[in-house]
Amino acid sequence: MKKHLLLLVPLVLLFCAQAFAAPIFAGYGKLPWGTDVKSVSKAYPKGKMTKLGSQDIYKQVAPSKEIKQRSFAFANNRLVAVSVTMNPAYVKKNGIEKLLAMQKKQYGEGVIDRTSAPHMVTYRWQDRDIRITFAYAPKRPEMTVLMYEKK
Repeated sequence: MKKHLLLLVPLVLLFCAQAFAAPIFAGYGKLPWGTDVKSVSKAYPKGKMTKLGSQDIYKQVAPSKEIKQRSFAFANNRLVAVSVTMNPAYVKKNGIEKLLAMQKKQYGEGVIDRTSAPHMVTYRWQDRDIRITFAYAPKRPEMTVLMYEKK
């Protein structure tokens, strides 16, 4: 009986930790999915429109000391994804462990995935409407990216 109780306690604690993680917002920042280009550019100024293939992209370069680039992707003039590339100097200064810990604190433990690229470490959090991916290469701080995608 004691063995079962000892196994049950960590399991309950694990579920409690997941329960206290914040729900995932269906969008980026305070902008929900489906926000138009004009509203995004107003909320995140000093960017420029560009195209990547047939997709419209609103891109901010160096919007803050933490972020090297932030790209907003649109389908039919509606926000569907955001990619945030972290500033390598910021990643080096703070350490990838601290950045990952911030994501885990906000969204929970996540699921680690090393199958897509052997040199990359990827954590994912998702629900019915959104997928958040935190990807990094341990020896390449310039490859630290957060991606927010509408499903």
